[in-house]
This record gives sequence, C-alpha cells and structure tokens, in this order.
Amino acid sequence: MPGVHIEVTEDCTGCGLCAQDVCFIDAIHLENGRAVIEEDCRGCGNCVEICPQGAIRVVIDHEDYIDNAIQRLSKAVDVH
Repeated sequence: MPGVHIEVTEDCTGCGLCAQDVCFIDAIHLENGRAVIEEDCRGCGNCVEICPQGAIRVVIDHEDYIDNAIQRLSKAVDVH
C-alpha cells in the first residue's frame, strides 16, 4: 500500500509464526533467525497482529497519510 510499510524491529526472536500461512502473498520469511519482509508486501498487517513479541509494526510514511486517505475515500463513500 503506498505510504505504508511493515517493519521488523530488533525485538524479533525468529519464532516463525508470522511466516506460517499468515501472509496471503507469502511476503514474509525467516532469514538468519529473523523475520524479513519482502518488497511484495501489501501492508495488510496480518503479521503484525500475530507476532507474540510485538516485533513487527505498521509504519505510515507521512504524517498526513491518514487525513489524505480519508479525503480520497470520502469522495466515493460516506466515511463519517
């Protein structure tokens, strides 16, 4: 998703839960005992939710991303 990416922090213990049928496009795997997010990642956050260490997080690249997304969506649907 443009403007959003998933990041693996230093807290990753390499348990592998995030790489076990969690990602619908298989964009996460273990490498050298640590989770690695591939370029194909769509930013869905499924791996974030399943990580027992809280070592994977969603990062929004720009402060105004959410406001801009709401503006774009509100032209198509009622978001309020």
